[in-house]
Amino acid sequence: MIIIILLCLCFTINNFKVDGWMPSISKDEYLDLEQQLKLINKPPIKTIQTEFGHIVDCIDINKQLAFDNPLLKNHKLQLKPSFRDTTTKVNSHNLSTRPTKIGLEKNMCPRGTVPIRRTTKEDLIRAKSLSNINGILTKDLPGRHFAEMHLKQDKDTSYYGVSGTISTYNPTVTSQDQMSGAYIWVSTGTDDSISIIFTGWQVYPAIYGDNKTHFFTSWSDGTRHTGCYNLLCSGFVQVDKGIYLGAPVSHTSTYGGTQFGMELSLWLDPHTKNWWLKVFKKNVGYFPAALFSNMVPADQVGWTGSTITDVGSPSPPMGSGDFPNGDTSRSCYFRQITFRNENQIEQGPSKGNWDTFSDIPNCYDVKYYGWVNDAFGYTLLFGGPGGNCGN
Repeated sequence: MIIIILLCLCFTINNFKVDGWMPSISKDEYLDLEQQLKLINKPPIKTIQTEFGHIVDCIDINKQLAFDNPLLKNHKLQLKPSFRDTTTKVNSHNLSTRPTKIGLEKNMCPRGTVPIRRTTKEDLIRAKSLSNINGILTKDLPGRHFAEMHLKQDKDTSYYGVSGTISTYNPTVTSQDQMSGAYIWVSTGTDDSISIIFTGWQVYPAIYGDNKTHFFTSWSDGTRHTGCYNLLCSGFVQVDKGIYLGAPVSHTSTYGGTQFGMELSLWLDPHTKNWWLKVFKKNVGYFPAALFSNMVPADQVGWTGSTITDVGSPSPPMGSGDFPNGDTSRSCYFRQITFRNENQIEQGPSKGNWDTFSDIPNCYDVKYYGWVNDAFGYTLLFGGPGGNCGN
């Protein structure tokens, strides 16, 4: 049986060199990449050339990469969650924030198929340069900084979901190894045994080969040392035929001007124990319970802005590049942030059950404003200019 845990668990390159944006590899490594691509890129029912220059393949929903994972050998495909969506509905006409567009719009995949961004050799080569499987997941990774809000971890408290709308920006990164992004997350465990799921947006040339803002997910099981970004390994089960992981976002916010946002949720299905990803109320797909050794339910959730840079190099801007100052047209924000408790009740952070933290407040900060109004709900602002942050 061929076990497909690719990219973040890839082999070490002995003669690795960086030449501009792309490293050089040996002939044997090149042939190995060809073999990996045959396993990752399934035969398409339909192929779509996107406006961003990459290819999206419409793959039979039952033949997607996820089902190559041995942990999902007897997995039964779940087409929709068994829980009822109780997320507060907000009239978008009353907001200054417009929804950004993610994925396919009119030219969607046919029924019974799902959109998968085609992986290239360049994608695989770039991913090999990542220092470890967790990348943005490891808070003590040198050169990595964050400003976040999380709910307090308590042995008597469990979490069954997290949600929020993130204003999307396109912060400037100056090398392929820099990253700037924002995301919601759920996690269980600590240290080497932590399991975690992220979803949000990021600018990360090492993953995408460009400086665009991309919708992304990332997952990791610390006990098994498995996981990856998006669909670059077998794990996430896609069900939506329009939104796809790794897609560039069509619009980003302008500092002091038009604001665009991304509405995201991660909810635990109480019956199947799968973690569902929802984007703008669409059920994009789920992370099967079998992927994780300890994620039912989560013991911590949060909302985070994060950056990565080379050790000794200036850090990139986070969010809009401005510190949180109470102005949602100039500071990046999470609005309508909620979590779901053990009784499947959705609520906002309150009564001191939360903490905010920035590891380097001279470069980035975060402020929680609580309930703001009906349009913004529970809101936090974050970000900063970066610079020489003392890596």
